[in-house]
Amino acid sequence: MDYKWINGKAGFNEAFKVRKAVFVEEQKVPEFLERDEFDDHAQHLLVYDNDIPIATGRLFNDGNHFKLGRICVLKPYRGMELGRSLMERLLEKAQGAGVERLYLDSQVSAIGFYRKFGFKEYGNTFDDAGIDHVSMVKICRPSYFSNL
Repeated sequence: MDYKWINGKAGFNEAFKVRKAVFVEEQKVPEFLERDEFDDHAQHLLVYDNDIPIATGRLFNDGNHFKLGRICVLKPYRGMELGRSLMERLLEKAQGAGVERLYLDSQVSAIGFYRKFGFKEYGNTFDDAGIDHVSMVKICRPSYFSNL
C-alpha cells in the first residue's frame, strides 16, 4: 500500500472516487452533500493499492478548529487495518503541525473506532445526511493555559 498527501484540489478527484463509492453509493448520502467548501483547502490523505485509490481522509481548519473528516475505506479493503493506519498518519500530520485539539464528527456506528485514538464524544447526537453523528474531540498536546 502506498500513501500520498494531496493539497486541496490537486488530486482531489481520486479522493472523491473513494468517498463517492463509500458515502454516496454505499451509504446513500446525496452526492451534492459529499463535497463541501473545505475540500479546496484540506490536506487529503490517499491510500493506494497498485495505483488504485482505496482509502482516504482529510485534515482541515474550518475557521474555528482543526478537524478530521471523510475518513473511509472501500468495502473490499476493510478489515485490513487500513482505517487504523490512515488515522495514525492523519494524527501524525496534525500533531506535527502543532494542533492542540482535533475535532471530528463521527457516525454513531464508528464511535468505538475513534475512541481507540483518544477521541471523546461531546454534545448531542445529530443528523448529517440522514445518518446519526456525534461530535468528538482529542487533546493532541495540552496548552499552557489549559492548566490555569
